[in-house]
Amino acid sequence: MNIDDLEGLDEDTRKELEELQKVTREGGGTAFAQAQFGIYNHRIDNKQYNLALEALKKIRKTDDKEYYELARMNISVIKYNHENSLEEASEILVELLSDNSWVSSIASRYAFKFAKDYLSKKEYGKSIKLFRLVSHTYPYESYCYDKIHSFLLEPETETLGKAFIELLDKILSVVDILRLDFGQLSDAEKAPERKLAHYTGTYTTEKLLAIEKAKGRPSLFRLNTINNVNDPSEGQLLLNNLKGVTETSFYAPDFDEKLHAFISCFTFNHDSLNQFRLYGKQDNKEASGISLVFNQNFFQKHDSTAGLSYVAFEYSLQKISATSIQRSTDEKSIERIKKQPVMRCVYLDPTSNYIHLAQRNRLTFFREFNDDTAQAGSEKISKAEHEWKSYKSFIDKKTDDFSIAFTALKTHYKAIDEEMIKIEEINSRLINNIKILLNEILLPLKYLVKHSAFQEEQECRMIYITSLDDKKVKMEFGKFLYVEYEADVRDNLDKIYIAPAATQYQPYLSKLLCESKDKKKVRIDLSNNPYRQT
Repeated sequence: MNIDDLEGLDEDTRKELEELQKVTREGGGTAFAQAQFGIYNHRIDNKQYNLALEALKKIRKTDDKEYYELARMNISVIKYNHENSLEEASEILVELLSDNSWVSSIASRYAFKFAKDYLSKKEYGKSIKLFRLVSHTYPYESYCYDKIHSFLLEPETETLGKAFIELLDKILSVVDILRLDFGQLSDAEKAPERKLAHYTGTYTTEKLLAIEKAKGRPSLFRLNTINNVNDPSEGQLLLNNLKGVTETSFYAPDFDEKLHAFISCFTFNHDSLNQFRLYGKQDNKEASGISLVFNQNFFQKHDSTAGLSYVAFEYSLQKISATSIQRSTDEKSIERIKKQPVMRCVYLDPTSNYIHLAQRNRLTFFREFNDDTAQAGSEKISKAEHEWKSYKSFIDKKTDDFSIAFTALKTHYKAIDEEMIKIEEINSRLINNIKILLNEILLPLKYLVKHSAFQEEQECRMIYITSLDDKKVKMEFGKFLYVEYEADVRDNLDKIYIAPAATQYQPYLSKLLCESKDKKKVRIDLSNNPYRQT
């Protein structure tokens, strides 16, 4: 190391760098690699990127394979961020992803970003190569960009292809706004949206909690076919709104066996009389069921290194299924869906510009905090009111973000609509393919847009869209069509509310929970709502 390289550093840093430089391969490859990373970290902290690169380049695969791959990953990032060398940065990522490196997860995120950069530069061949390389991590996005490429390559449809890119990017940003991020506050344990309730009957609750002797576990949680919902506008409201259609009558949409939606519904209202009457009932008897309150671990955590997971196109299903079989000895594991994100629904009024995002209501804060107080300067105020105002500010900002993004979405949709008119005059045979891709791009948002008439439910959804050929799809003919969820209900329960007409089940539920392996304490409360059967 040249003495000039140490100028401007404090004495402690100079000494540490000198000691790190003394470490050689003779002392062991791993120790040498660790020393080079120590040098790299110091150089990065001082924004000496060339010297940081020098240290990383000294690490060989024979020194330590994991450190080598991590070094290559960091070299790629430096090449991209500080040398503006997209080509070199991409080549390194292709190498890491092709070798199934342990840093593949973070490498996929950068490769996806680089693919989009190539797309903007109109280097479509390089772009599609990277998109296909990360198709396991970004299955939905890679599928859509792959299909968009075919439009970009033809002069007569290039403008349409660019409009599709804008639409896809906006769909992804809107979905990201609606996705629940349980740690949006600094202390996740106190985040106001940390728990969600699912209303069901006592029979289903018993199945989800009682350990079956034959299986050694309870029944798995299900996502059921979208065909079971009570809203006839499901799946139509989004497209009608984008088209500017204000009619309030809805038709039965065409059945699509290749892209069928399965959902499970949750709400911020843990103890709601109306939802007990509608959904928490047994044998069609109102308010006779259960509200199962889940903690955040039941759902997929936000992962910036992974793409949208709840739309499973046929081509990605085949790839993922084959990979899963090779890596897993449990054949049953590939027949369940992994943890999924949970999304808040957005409520639209088809006759106006009204928008409402699913959210907690003010009453829930007063029930949570009761008479607790909070300090505001020199005075004490109601903690419930304080927390509500803070949450209201958060949800108002999110609503504004959604409104802006949704307005832009309409603009991009209109641009595609106008391009379709032009293309139909030139080559009408393309129109069907364009409509198919348009529907596929809108899919992630399609079942999150609901009619304002259902606003009181403040619904959040877990969605899985797949082909009926998918092995995960199960059936009890004429009764149920569903997919099973891998996360265990018992392990992720936070609380149980018993509806007013189901209080006799309290001791039975207590007994079921006593059988839990870890004896985790789950509180069981009777509903706070008065109700008399008539």
